[in-house]
Order: sequence, then structure tokens, then C-alpha cells
Amino acid sequence: MAASPHEDRQPAHLDLPDGQGIDFEIRSSDKARSLRLKISARDGLTVTAPRGIDRARVMELVASKAQWIADRLTQFDTVRQLIGDAVPARPQAFDLPALAESWRVEYRETRAGTVGARTDQPGRVVVVGAVEDLGACQAALRRWLARRAKETLGPWLAMVAQQTGLRYTDWGVKNQRTRWGSCTRQGCVSLNCKLLFLNRDQVRYVMVHELCHTLELNHSIRYWALLRQFEPKADVLHGSMRDAWTLVPAWAQRGSAMGL
Repeated sequence: MAASPHEDRQPAHLDLPDGQGIDFEIRSSDKARSLRLKISARDGLTVTAPRGIDRARVMELVASKAQWIADRLTQFDTVRQLIGDAVPARPQAFDLPALAESWRVEYRETRAGTVGARTDQPGRVVVVGAVEDLGACQAALRRWLARRAKETLGPWLAMVAQQTGLRYTDWGVKNQRTRWGSCTRQGCVSLNCKLLFLNRDQVRYVMVHELCHTLELNHSIRYWALLRQFEPKADVLHGSMRDAWTLVPAWAQRGSAMGL
């Protein structure tokens, strides 16, 4: 959605007390008389500030509300979890748009007390073991998803790094609950295996986003200028990531430790 003539939008990032982070928009409005923070499942965190307030002051005020923001995000997470638990799913098929792949799932019960998932043939995943255990089946499929991400995202990241000239020292796959990717001070990039449920432009955006952190380990104005240099559609893609978690099926939602 385009900004109105009386409203400017700037991307920003806030590190939360629990170690997570959240991307959000600062909207400068002629009509606003005070700083307003709003959190919704659709838009995430939105900050509206009166036009003319210094960005550093806005970030200071937002940071003072960090605990409130973290608490509200936890509430949303709980609701999403309850929704996922209310309709348990043992998938019969799923798509991985990032790879343009469709997979059929077959369940084979055995006497084994555990559950595993493996690629039986192109386009088919076989889940074997105590397949009546819904949670174990979902966990097995998440492990399979992580392996598939490890096979495919590594070469893709290397190609994007070569295209942009940005360098990283190492990389890995995680099944994070709150972040699509991350980058350490040492230049190690982590990518969320759930990226496979997103479209290719979104996945590449996350990769470029994290690679830019190898030069700017922050979300400053200089960082966003760098990101736009390598990804001209950065602002549009950044906006599309707010609802990207809705593309992830319920069985894949649970993870260890969505934002960039």
C-alpha cells in the first residue's frame, strides 16, 4: 500500500529484551500529535510520529517500550499456536514455492517407537514409524525440511554472494520461530528453513538482507541505502515479509529459538 501524500514511511529495526528483533515502519504524519505504537497480526509493529521529530528521538521512545512490544508479540505468538493446535494436521502434500517443488507425503506404520521422514523418490516424502503420533510426524517433517533447506539454500546463497560481491564466512540452517535470517559479527549467515515456503524474490531478499549485514551490522540509514543498492525492490519486498509467516503451514510452524 502506497503512503499518502501526508505520510512518509521509513524502515527501522528494534532489538527486544528477549534477544529477538523486530522490523517495523516509522510513519511521519502531518496529522499525528504524539508518538503512536500499534501492533497487529497483519502489519506487525507500526510507529506513527509527528512530522519533524528527529529519528533518533523516535527510536529512543520506541526502545523505551521494548518490553511492552515483546509482551504483545508473545501474546500474538500464543494465539497463533492455539490456532495451530486447534486444527492438527498430518499433511498429505505440500508445496515449496522457493524451489518450485510439490511434495506428496506417504505414511507407513512400523513397530519402531520413533518416527522418521525421508525422500523416497522425486516429489515423495515417506514418513515411517509410529505414524499415529501426530506430533512426532510433524517433527520428522520439520527435520526433513531442514535437510532440504541445507541442500538448496547453501548454493543459492553462494550465487547471490557472487552476484553482489558480498562475502560471508560461513552459513547454516535454523528453524527459528521469530527470524527469517541472521548474521553474526564474524559474517556467519543463518537462514530459516521455512524460507522454502516463500516465493523466490522473498528468499533472495532475505539473503541480500543478511549479506549486507556483513558490512553494516545494524539497521541504520546507511544500511538501508546499501540494501537498496543491491536490491532495488527492497522496500516492496520488506513490506511483503510482514505477512510471510502466513505462508508457512501449521505443521512447520514450531521451531527453536518472523522478522529479520
